[in-house]
Order: sequence, then C-alpha cells, then structure tokens
Amino acid sequence: MNKSAILQTETPDITPDSGPTCRGGIRVAFYSIVALLAGVASAALLTRHVSDYAWILAVVFLGLAARGFWSVFSAWRATRHDAPYSHSVLAGELGFDLLCTCRDVVAAAFFLPDSTPRGGTMRLLVFLENYASRHRIVNLRLGHLPGIGRPEATITRLHLAAGQAAVYCLPVRVRPDITPGNHHLSVRLWMNCPTGAGQRLPGSRLHMFDTHMIRIAAPFDVAANTVPDAEAGEALPEARYISLASVSEEEPRMGKLHAIVEESAARELVEV
Repeated sequence: MNKSAILQTETPDITPDSGPTCRGGIRVAFYSIVALLAGVASAALLTRHVSDYAWILAVVFLGLAARGFWSVFSAWRATRHDAPYSHSVLAGELGFDLLCTCRDVVAAAFFLPDSTPRGGTMRLLVFLENYASRHRIVNLRLGHLPGIGRPEATITRLHLAAGQAAVYCLPVRVRPDITPGNHHLSVRLWMNCPTGAGQRLPGSRLHMFDTHMIRIAAPFDVAANTVPDAEAGEALPEARYISLASVSEEEPRMGKLHAIVEESAARELVEV
C-alpha cells in the first residue's frame, strides 16, 4: 500500500492552532466519576482485607480519575470564548447530510459525474471540514479497484488547518473492459491530532456522533457504450487539494470548485 507525504492545499491555510490541547466535556467527567467510584470501592476492599492486591486496582482507578479530572479542568481553563466562527461549508452552503465526525472532522465523497461510459473519465471529490480549533492530519485511504485504474489501495495524508474546509479532487478513467453496471470505491478516513484536540468551534454542527473512522462507499454507474479511443488515450490531470474556506477569512472561496463542476459537466456532454 502506497503512502504519501503530508499534502497542503494549493493555497495553504495559515490559521494558528488555539484552545485546549486535551478534551474535557461531560463524557470525560462521567468516566472520571466512574473511575473515582471504582477506586474508592477498591480501597474499601483493601481496608476490609478482602484481597492483598486490591491496592493495585485502587491506584489504577484513582490515577485514571485524577487524569480525567485534570483534563476537564485544563480544557475549561484553556477554552477560548473568542474562538473563530466556523463557516460550516459542508452542512451549510453545500448542503451535505452529515451524520458523524471523526475527531471533529466531517467528510463526504462522491464521483462527478456519477455515470459514465466505458473509457470515460470522472473525478472523485472528497470534501473535508475541520470543526476543531487545532489542525488535523487526514489519512485518506482509497481502496483498490482495477476497473478505474487502481491496482492497489493508497493512503494520502492531507493537512487540514483549524476550521478549514477543503476538497481533494482525484481524476480517474474507467477502463474500456469494465463490466457495465453499478460499482463503488471504498473510501476510509481517520485523523491524527499532532497538537492536541482543541475545542469545537462556534457555528459548527453540534450533537454529532464522533467515531474513530469514517467509511464511505462512493458509487458510480458505467454505461454499455464506449468513448472513442482518442479520448480514452488522453492524459489525466494531476490530483488537486483545494481550500474552500478558512476561519481567517470572512467568506468561503468556492470559485475553484465551481470551475471543476463546470468542466466535468462539459466533459460529460462530450462523452455521452
């Protein structure tokens, strides 16, 4: 499996990290209370001489509780009330139905166009938006699918600044010998937090389940007809990583995305 160096957007986002490095909140406080109660229960067993090894459990649980309460306090102390406002581009301007986050990053992926003849070209668009006040490293795994020229899975590492929204655009060509019908490409994403968790930015979507990995099956249809050999032999453009919005700027920048959509629509008319 091929891995790449960390890729920056074509226009790098220089928004600095801010906010707490560790994550507090109600869930951490709840687990800390549970660990505290378990530690007290283990200490009670030790005083009653039920087990000579109960002190090990008491130390472990009380240590976890202390660490949890310290994280809650540190996060509360470092929380910025003047944190920048998220543009919430994916849920707002683009209108994606988002179900979950992965370490405060939302994602969506699809092919444009989602239907093409054999030998035709498409673009895989992977949309990302960081709802946290600290940057993330996105690990984007694209599965193997020989029918679109992907003999093996690849992992691309993408830099996503605090509050940034971006799109990764990968051109692909459908092989002339692919079976007509419905196909899908496996897309998996997981995040690294090199500088800590940060805080959820105001303006971002709340009450979303946070998971350790986002899995998407990007579908596309292949028609029975085949494009001319001359078109099928054209060289594919390079993949692009484009910034759509930055919390350091007042408005999102959607011009490059609109150009990609218009170009794909024009090519679709030629290939049909």
